[in-house]
Amino acid sequence: MSSTSGHRTVLPAPWGRVLHVLLLLVPAAFVVSTVPGVRATSGYSLLLDGVLNNLAYESAAALCLVRTLSLQGSRRGGYLLSAALAVYGSGNVFWTIVVRPMADPPYPSGADLGFLLFYPLVFVALILLAKHRDARHTRSLWLDGVVGALAVGAVAAAAVIGPIVSAEGSWAAVATTSAYPALDLVLLMVLAAVLALFGWRPPKGLWLLAAGLVVFVVADVAYLFATAQGTYVSGGVTDGVWVTGVVLMGFTPGWTSNPTGPRLPAWALLSIPVLSTTVALGVLVVDHRWPLHPIAIAVAAATVLSALARLVITLRDVTRLAEHRELALTDELTGLGNRRALYRRGPALLTACEPEETAALLLLDLDGFKEVNDSLGHQAGDALLRDIARRVRDVAASPRTVVVRLGGDEFAILRAGASQAEALDLADDVHTALHEAYGLDGVQVRARASIGVSVLLASTAELSTLLRQADVAMYHAKTRHLGSFAYVADVDEFASGERLETAEMLRAAIEDRRMVLHYQPKVDVASGAVDSVEALVRWQHPRRGLLFPDAFLSVVEAAGLMEAMTQAVLEQALDQAAAWAAAGRPLSVAVNLSASSLGDATLPDRLCAMLLERGLPARLLEIEITEDFLMADRVRVQGILDGLRRRGIRVAVDDYGTGYSSLAYLRELPIDDLKLDKSFLSDLTDDPRALAIVRSTIGLAHSLGLRLVAEGVEDEATRRELAAAGCDVVQGWLYAKALPAADLEDWLLRHDAGLDGAPEPVPVPAQAPAGEFS
Repeated sequence: MSSTSGHRTVLPAPWGRVLHVLLLLVPAAFVVSTVPGVRATSGYSLLLDGVLNNLAYESAAALCLVRTLSLQGSRRGGYLLSAALAVYGSGNVFWTIVVRPMADPPYPSGADLGFLLFYPLVFVALILLAKHRDARHTRSLWLDGVVGALAVGAVAAAAVIGPIVSAEGSWAAVATTSAYPALDLVLLMVLAAVLALFGWRPPKGLWLLAAGLVVFVVADVAYLFATAQGTYVSGGVTDGVWVTGVVLMGFTPGWTSNPTGPRLPAWALLSIPVLSTTVALGVLVVDHRWPLHPIAIAVAAATVLSALARLVITLRDVTRLAEHRELALTDELTGLGNRRALYRRGPALLTACEPEETAALLLLDLDGFKEVNDSLGHQAGDALLRDIARRVRDVAASPRTVVVRLGGDEFAILRAGASQAEALDLADDVHTALHEAYGLDGVQVRARASIGVSVLLASTAELSTLLRQADVAMYHAKTRHLGSFAYVADVDEFASGERLETAEMLRAAIEDRRMVLHYQPKVDVASGAVDSVEALVRWQHPRRGLLFPDAFLSVVEAAGLMEAMTQAVLEQALDQAAAWAAAGRPLSVAVNLSASSLGDATLPDRLCAMLLERGLPARLLEIEITEDFLMADRVRVQGILDGLRRRGIRVAVDDYGTGYSSLAYLRELPIDDLKLDKSFLSDLTDDPRALAIVRSTIGLAHSLGLRLVAEGVEDEATRRELAAAGCDVVQGWLYAKALPAADLEDWLLRHDAGLDGAPEPVPVPAQAPAGEFS
């Protein structure tokens, strides 16, 4: 309901509180009067049940209206709810003044018209809320709500429909008597569906509305039972419960639209349709022993059918996701795997190696390929790439080898169990295969390539390090026309004779907490608000200036400083978060941790101690980890992530889709966010397949109760596509690059004031910074 998104700013705070108290005094007095033993006499009281009761209903409507008028923005939902409460109270007034004094009160009467009109007004308010939320949720989440709602309806119908509608009388009396439980049943089902759309974490105002409606329905059912049995007496507990329900509804407007309550884990969300189906089947089984009302049977059957539809959609989504992921791992031009395939299959290949085995990565870059494109055209260039891909695949074919096209005229071969000599022999075989002439449009062309080789111990090798070293070696081979070259530290611009000196400078910067942290804002897609940032580490080199992680992480790893730097980054990031919180702008800070930093089982306790030392709540820290860490040791991972979750620290899977991923860990492990890798956003607006992959990933995340964060958003068109697909949070150069803390604060002020507008796309450097802390 739109009323939940406003701010109470119109009424002065003191007068607003006084008015709230005055409007609550009458309902409170009436509710107290219905407590057994409080009244002096039993039965109907003109003062209590005739005057005070009606004033209580209208006070609830007035309370709802006052809170609605204090909102900024759309108030339609609040007005509708106020009207519903006022109409219901008017029905009670009509019954008191007109119907009750009659010697033979008619049924139904004009009072029933007011009572029944309450339902469509509330339904419209709930539908407005569902419509507002639907754009951000998938069909599976809708069906979860429908299945749960129908299950609630089946149980309620089995319990109360039969006794209530068994009363005899005119067709109008029977219809009216039947309408109340039927509308209450529909009301509960719609309410359950709306709560499901919010992932069972609705705003506080909706919680109050839900509580009020449930209390209202309980009072309705109790009244209908008592009326059917002829035991209803005015002024009893049921009347007090009714008033309590409408007062809770009156408090609905005036709260922010932020979700409340803990995020349900994926297993809990998935259990809703399973438990609902079990309940519905139980109702059908009970009917064979104790016949139930046909409405209960129909609703139970509808529950089972809806659950089957939910299962079909889930299977189709999973199948499509698998197909899209396979497409996402394939280079369309050559049929080889692509960069994502290397990051997905590579870690598994390395993990399967024996502890003493090495792994080699060969990076191949064609020489003079631009000349082919310029002289013979891109069609000939594409044909050449396809033929080269075929030859490289044939030469390198092996169960322990992954061959991919990284992009353009660059290919990579990852071979597990290969020594440096074997890797260089493979490079020679590739050169020989490529040397054979190609016939392109009647022209004989010979391809040449430069190949860089990197060999590391497989048990400790990381793909990022292998790629970086192979790239350094390939560049050395190309600039010196060597054909092939195996990486050595001497050719690395950052691994020359200065390496020891560099390591010592890094050690001093880490120990003195002088690493530079920049912060990139994360923007909520729906509201545009920024309440979290990602901390990215830099190093101010005394001679080379500000360096990005890819320029010094290899030195950090080689010098055994990764743990120390991780601790330094965490402390500096939390110090900054504490400074922001003290200044009145609490920002959640996300910190990337490498797999080697997450092997300590005491990590949750250490992080909790760091937060406690700074007086920070756990929600202001988020840990970002990679899929490689998740898949390394499932038991150890489960223990560490459970420890983080128990302490309230959020966990995000970074670069989702580039590692060796499995749908199983999304279901089993306690994670909160998926960060979609920026490689998925390339050509998002022009490539339907890329858009389909992104939409499927967002749908999967939402159906599992996870938040989807897209990083690397660089233009407005991509942001619009992500928003339409239901993405929750975006970050990227469209809004801001990673900024120093002071610059970020200035940016936030401009952003909050709405001065940034729709920023122009920021030019992206030829090679974006890389690394675990980038």
